[in-house]
Amino acid sequence: MQLTKKLIRSATFTLIALAVLIPQRAFSQFSDSTIREINERLIELHECRKKQELYIKLAHNDSLTIHRQDSIIQELIIATNNEKEAKYRYQKISALSSALLLLALIL
Repeated sequence: MQLTKKLIRSATFTLIALAVLIPQRAFSQFSDSTIREINERLIELHECRKKQELYIKLAHNDSLTIHRQDSIIQELIIATNNEKEAKYRYQKISALSSALLLLALIL
């Protein structure tokens, strides 16, 4: 009798242990969906890294363009200042020559 109880008890524990250790379909489906989601996230990450490389190149090109434009602006400012000085000089010369012409006409 005790042997039968022990056999039944050990058989019950063995069946419970086998039931716990055998993978269940729900876990497998969960695992598949999790793996699929991880793969989708990895693909998104790969695409984002490609875009990031492109944005880094674009930022570098933009900085070069801005630097070139800044140097062109500086050159134009210098040229404008030179033109202003020349204009001021010509105005003085014109005023002086007009005064000399008027003085020559009077005398």
